[in-house]
Amino acid sequence: MYANILPILCCPQCGAGFRLTESRMEQDEIVEGKIVCGNGHAFSIREGILDFQSQEQDALNTWTEYIDKDGYDAFDQKLEAQKSDSQRKIEKDFLDGIVEEAAKLKSGFLLDVASGRGVLLRELLKNADENVDIISTDLSFHILRYDRIRFRQINPHVKVNYIACDATNLPLRERSIDMACTYVGFTNMADLMEKGIRDAARVLKDDAPLINSSVFMDENAEGAKRAAKFLAENHMEGGEKTYIRNELLAIHKAYFSTVREKIIYEGIAEGVEGDLIPCPGEWFANVVLIAR
Repeated sequence: MYANILPILCCPQCGAGFRLTESRMEQDEIVEGKIVCGNGHAFSIREGILDFQSQEQDALNTWTEYIDKDGYDAFDQKLEAQKSDSQRKIEKDFLDGIVEEAAKLKSGFLLDVASGRGVLLRELLKNADENVDIISTDLSFHILRYDRIRFRQINPHVKVNYIACDATNLPLRERSIDMACTYVGFTNMADLMEKGIRDAARVLKDDAPLINSSVFMDENAEGAKRAAKFLAENHMEGGEKTYIRNELLAIHKAYFSTVREKIIYEGIAEGVEGDLIPCPGEWFANVVLIAR
């Protein structure tokens, strides 16, 4: 964590600002310490990560379980090995579409929502202006710990603040962020997606964009129905809105004045083990939505 983020932080429990009460530095990064809000709520900085003690999802993206089982590098390689060459090309084009929009920010705070394995963060770092400060957030302290170690040399001129927190209740002040983006992070939130989009709108400055990447599917297709059933069975009713175009657009329009769609790819999906969507053998589209 870097000290310049302190003025834009706010307590997720009460909304008060924070002060730094303990710190151990390495160069200009705070690697160990504590912040305390005006009402006494305290949170730790551990291994360079500001930890709000958020809990991982039970049914989706339980990173700690996966990493503890296989080890980070082996787990990462396993996921990549499951993809075909065409799937890798589709993913690269999807990431390029997000980064193309994110690269328009020349200074200020760039928020990466639900960074996960850092698939988008890696590309943001390659392309970010040195006057941009990145805030990488995820529910999992564990995954951010590995991301920080892996990515610190990609672009040493760009500061990355890693925050383990709930993206539906970001520890950031209203209108403090210059741009927010995600690589299917809101999609992975399932039934909590709207809360995540609403909170992103809260922290973004006036006219600052949210760059949301999503997957559209035909809600009447059998695979989409199976996905909806899975979500309902795991107490995530309504999570299917994440891949239904009209539903997703309506949610964005509830919190933003304009929404622009950029179709990156559409076609028939191949299967990837562990992915709920898109569904193998059915139509899907990778879409970047730019909301202001």
